[in-house]
Amino acid sequence: MKRAKIFYSIIIVLCLVTIILSTYYSLGGFDPVEVYVMAGKGRTVIGNEYIEKYDYTTFDKRMKETRAAIDSGKLKGMLTVVFFKNESIGEDSIHYFMGASIDEIKDVLRLPAGYSYREFSTPKVFKIFMTQHTLVRPNPEEVARLMEVKAIEEGTLLKPYWFELYYQDESLSVEYWAK
Repeated sequence: MKRAKIFYSIIIVLCLVTIILSTYYSLGGFDPVEVYVMAGKGRTVIGNEYIEKYDYTTFDKRMKETRAAIDSGKLKGMLTVVFFKNESIGEDSIHYFMGASIDEIKDVLRLPAGYSYREFSTPKVFKIFMTQHTLVRPNPEEVARLMEVKAIEEGTLLKPYWFELYYQDESLSVEYWAK
């Protein structure tokens, strides 16, 4: 009787491990995360700048509003968030510019009401494509570490901001730009 309990316990544990690993695999948890070095470029982002205490609900609401503005045609381009390293605002606060980006610098003659724009340029881009589900994606600290290591290998310093570009299929790419 005791052997049967041990046998069934082992079978249950093996089934649970198999389910967990297959779920992790199907969410993209085993997909490699590689930093690509790309040629420099310019980017114009049309949107709004925020400096505020970090709150996921507010951030998610702003993302949905910006996505809706892009889907409706009010903003043209890809949903983009530019995060700025800002030591002066405190650890629990965040500084970001959210909007739609175009991968070339254009003279912005007419902006939709309530929006501003920022222009960026760089000689070199460090980029990671992430197709994993949000539950198994590398965290932002790990991404920053990977980017810094690659920049050191390339003998380059990074600018004090980074881009997150969100695609329609829920994947995203993260870009750190060289000084």
